[in-house]
Amino acid sequence: MDYQILVCDDEPEIRAAMRRTLHRFQVTAVESMEEALAMMRQRRFHAVVSDFNLGVQQGDGLELLQLVRVLYPETTRLLVTGNTDVQLAIRALNEGAVHRFFLKPWDDDQLVFALEISLRQVGAASSTAPAGPEWTATRVGGQRPG
Repeated sequence: MDYQILVCDDEPEIRAAMRRTLHRFQVTAVESMEEALAMMRQRRFHAVVSDFNLGVQQGDGLELLQLVRVLYPETTRLLVTGNTDVQLAIRALNEGAVHRFFLKPWDDDQLVFALEISLRQVGAASSTAPAGPEWTATRVGGQRPG
């Protein structure tokens, strides 16, 4: 399957490095949270890989991934950061905003492997789940609509 991956980072060099790392996927790279959300409204992405610090742009990568979790829950979310604050990692994982957390510089093989595993898990879960709004209502409300 040709997985569509959206990369969000404010640094052009990092976007280029991420494209090289993820060369086996279809990668679209943007520099801001606003651009990322606009792209997601235009087409489906299987995963979003975002830097935490998006520079002077409004919002950070964790905020972006929290929005993606709410708006596109079937999308795999990875956070990549140079910030070594353990509390950031704990918060990102505990809030369910990310599937995986990576420090820069990342290990190419580990990042690709983690992304592939997450994509397969999300794909398997969505292929066995009932389709349509009934599924959403059941999951959110805890009861089947009726």
